[in-house]
Amino acid sequence: MSETRIKRGFDVPLSGAPERVVADAPPPETVAVRPVEFRAVKPKILVKKGKQVAAGQPLFLDRARPEIKFPSPGGGEVTEIRRGPRRVCKEIFIRLASDEPFLEHPSHTPARAGSLTRAQVVEILLDSGMWTSLRRRPFHSIPDPESTPEAIFIAASDSSPLPFDAKLALEGREDDFQLGIDLLGKLTEGDVHLCLTPDTASAPVFSGARNCVKHTFTGPHPAGQIEVQIHHVLPYRKGREVAYLDCQDAAGIGELFRTGRYPVSRVVAVGGEKAPDPKHFRTRRGVSVDLLQRGRHSPASTRIISGSALNGRMVSSACGLGHYDSKFSLLPEGDAPEFLGWMRPGLDRISRFRAFASSLIPPKKPRIDTNLGGGVRAHVATEIYESVCAVDILPAYLMKSLVIQDIEEAESLGLADCAECGLCTYVCPSKIEFGEIIERGILEILEDG
Repeated sequence: MSETRIKRGFDVPLSGAPERVVADAPPPETVAVRPVEFRAVKPKILVKKGKQVAAGQPLFLDRARPEIKFPSPGGGEVTEIRRGPRRVCKEIFIRLASDEPFLEHPSHTPARAGSLTRAQVVEILLDSGMWTSLRRRPFHSIPDPESTPEAIFIAASDSSPLPFDAKLALEGREDDFQLGIDLLGKLTEGDVHLCLTPDTASAPVFSGARNCVKHTFTGPHPAGQIEVQIHHVLPYRKGREVAYLDCQDAAGIGELFRTGRYPVSRVVAVGGEKAPDPKHFRTRRGVSVDLLQRGRHSPASTRIISGSALNGRMVSSACGLGHYDSKFSLLPEGDAPEFLGWMRPGLDRISRFRAFASSLIPPKKPRIDTNLGGGVRAHVATEIYESVCAVDILPAYLMKSLVIQDIEEAESLGLADCAECGLCTYVCPSKIEFGEIIERGILEILEDG
């Protein structure tokens, strides 16, 4: 097992970390999926309001690559297809049936699954919709089934604020996880890499995993982010493509081949200052935070984020968890003015700079809301971005090249290496949204092919 120490980064200490226990959530009545969250996918919707669907049945496909199908996270009736500007489908809601139907696929014993060829594994993953659990590096899009990645990485660590505990999620799923590793090994000519932290490395499900190369990462966030881990194990070079997925999805692949059913179960963490009941919940895909918190939070004063507080997506309280996410982050909205806010010592405030008294006496319950703390202003050339960037790029120069739409210069400055961790946006004294600028540049590259 290799060990890597990440020196640059920043741990944002948010209050309300989810407890390291798993509680059974009540069964949901409705689940949802968001087609807009899939990068570079132009969805073709296959269902209409009122249609009955089975769990695992395709709801939409990619117009450019129709073999890539996106399955339903539940079986029942399509109750709503919510659209945005230009008729873009934003959300699809399914009301679950009491006798939930599942789309059935051939099941395989571990021995039988071990005899399958790469083409057969790819066909089953495409037919079931589990291919969408894979993403490629660089640019985080769904990989081409015809291409063979140089390696496959499994994420089993989280260093972002309000961290998700991977070892809790896979407790009791050792056999499915191992089968998933073995099947993923058929998709690449290289190795399957399992990326861990010292905390998760001691879990039996990970320490006992075979047929994979294990790596342990330590250091401040984003040390536990899979994009950073890939950068330090197999750095990007032109023409190199690797695939990655979450550890729950790796176990889900094993469950799919064992049972013949699309896996809908998922452990989800809920945390944050505004979370009434911060803990891990055993639930299913597409679940809303309303169910997990039993409606006890106040949506009017809470920003609900599917994924990390630094780079996740803001959602409504009734919207489902993101396809690739394992947690909800509930933060207080920063829409209320604070009297003499700039003059107060800030004993409970957190900042990357030594701007508050909290830099001398760390608070027990740090307070962070969504307030920008000022307006967008001219960019100031400092080394603040480089001090938190865990990959070998110059974020400020990269951002400037993207603002003037010089994509070639952005690529030479390491756009493909950017982990999109959200820290540059968080520490920026000019309040520049680095994440939006980076995403626009990546989408332009993907659209140009």
